[in-house]
Amino acid sequence: MTTIEKDWTTAAGLRAVVLLLDRGHRCGYVGIPAAHPLHGVDYGATSQTVHFPENESVGKRGVLALLANPDGHARLDSVFDVHGSLTFSGGGDSYPAPSNGLWWFGFDCAHHGDAPSDVYLQSMREKHPEHPFLWERDAFAVHRDLPYVEQECESLATQLIQRVAGAAA
Repeated sequence: MTTIEKDWTTAAGLRAVVLLLDRGHRCGYVGIPAAHPLHGVDYGATSQTVHFPENESVGKRGVLALLANPDGHARLDSVFDVHGSLTFSGGGDSYPAPSNGLWWFGFDCAHHGDAPSDVYLQSMREKHPEHPFLWERDAFAVHRDLPYVEQECESLATQLIQRVAGAAA
């Protein structure tokens, strides 16, 4: 079952939500109001209101997002430096949390190198004792805990204000 683990207002003044998914990974989301220039824009789209920061490293972005910039215009998922790149955008009043017209940008912690929670892995070993090896954590994978995802949401909220022309909380 997916649960809202934290719901708060970031230091940048935007709403953020961390979900813990039933498979033991977390996802982070930041909501922007209707007046924000990126409200309604898909995370894979380009926008004239944002630009890839010059001389910035790849950071935590996914490499595929960086390679998918048509005509040299930066896609949103390459502009914002967040764990694994942006992997979600959408509006509505129920996902990721009840809201009143917010447009959400989100990321997930279920990429290569990410691990589900130990609680999830243990429950799978108990549920499927005939295949316990399937539920062992990869030696190099890291479980992204709540403080990590909170910090990524705070960073994304700051970037949504600072990297977008005409944006305000």
